[in-house]
Amino acid sequence: MSSYEDLLEKEKTKQSFFSPSIVLDEETISRVLLTPKHYKNGMIVATAFEQIFQSEGFSVLRRQYDFDNSLEKTIEKLEKDNNKFIGYASASVAKIRSIVHERYRVFVVLDTAREDVVSHADIFTTRNLIASDGLDKKFLNKYIRLKIAELFNENKNIKTRQF
Repeated sequence: MSSYEDLLEKEKTKQSFFSPSIVLDEETISRVLLTPKHYKNGMIVATAFEQIFQSEGFSVLRRQYDFDNSLEKTIEKLEKDNNKFIGYASASVAKIRSIVHERYRVFVVLDTAREDVVSHADIFTTRNLIASDGLDKKFLNKYIRLKIAELFNENKNIKTRQF
């Protein structure tokens, strides 16, 4: 496992050969939403953020780099896996990176571009590093989901597909 400092350092260098650049604070990123597990009653639900606890990160798309093409490629892949795309929600990278618990930043955003999805990035949580500081992991998981959900639900910025 990387140290907290190692994760923060990774944000300063490109992590993918296919990446156009590191992810900057000024960027906006979007999360693809699937139904029915991600979206209900006009809001993104907590299950949309479960992937954030996996070691490979929480997939998002960078809005400023080939977004439309990357979105279509992502939708194609997800719908082949029997998911139904309903839209996407966006959030500010700066706001995501500004979430702090105690003395730790909670999220790290890295470019993880793929050859066919240039705008791909991942959000990683520093949860395991924070939890090792003696905090209750169950409480911390709820806190992390709440904070990321607040940002993606902010300002009703959910763009849905018209069917």
